[in-house]
Amino acid sequence: MNLALIGIVAALTSAASWALGSILFKKIGEKVSPFGMTLSKGILGIVLLGFAYAANGFEFVTFNAAGMLFVSGVIGIAVGDTLFFASLQDLGPKVQIIFFMMGQVMTAMLGLLILKEMPLLLQWIGIVITLLGAVTVLWKKIFSSAENKKTGLRGVVFGLLAMFCFSFSLIIAKHAMKDITPLSAVFIRMTAGTIGILTYGLIKRKVRAWLNPFHDLKMAAFFFVSVCIVTFGGFWLSHVSIKFLDVAVAYTLGATEPLFVLPLALIILKERITLTEFIGAVLTACGVIIIIIGSG
Repeated sequence: MNLALIGIVAALTSAASWALGSILFKKIGEKVSPFGMTLSKGILGIVLLGFAYAANGFEFVTFNAAGMLFVSGVIGIAVGDTLFFASLQDLGPKVQIIFFMMGQVMTAMLGLLILKEMPLLLQWIGIVITLLGAVTVLWKKIFSSAENKKTGLRGVVFGLLAMFCFSFSLIIAKHAMKDITPLSAVFIRMTAGTIGILTYGLIKRKVRAWLNPFHDLKMAAFFFVSVCIVTFGGFWLSHVSIKFLDVAVAYTLGATEPLFVLPLALIILKERITLTEFIGAVLTACGVIIIIIGSG
């Protein structure tokens, strides 16, 4: 079986799941703080992954691998997810997802420096093309009005910090996943991230306030569905992809979310698709095709 093909399919399916999850989390974020979303997603994710982990069978994980995954989880989930949710509220799902394609350059550089993974020429060309779409959409979002400039720039700062956390944490996870399954890796990372954000909440005595909105059962049910989608469809499959592909390639394929978020935003949020957003999505598609050709 072609392991690279498995990685490509996993990455693209993960992208579609993240696109849907971002739209759902945008609606939830109107009532729940970024910290509350991170903590609640982590708790529910641990329960869901725990059942899957138990059904699949526990495996031995070395202390060194567990330590790296724990650090990766705190950086990528406790810190990265919180920054991601904060950025999402400022930029909106369509713009943020396209903007987050810029994380490919950051991941590629970290992968080159730490893992010595050198993307091929075609893969580099694909990465550059995807970035063009991000710049085009982001420029219009920020400079369309004074209000957008303020919230947009704030969203960009949160987004850049989130991208660094995601990229760096994936590099650490990639190194630790050499001898263990993606399910074990994602379970350990999710647990570590949840412990990290819970510890912060307890110190600040904010946990009760973060979780108060979930007293609304309709909100809790909506959140449950959203977490299921991003935990198994997005989070777990992203780990499958980075196990079988170079980090830069897997992360870039995962950034095809704009191809999915535009029609989903139209259907769910009733948001009009602008020409700029369409061009950004087309550029992303071209970049992905080049990356897949380069990976073959």
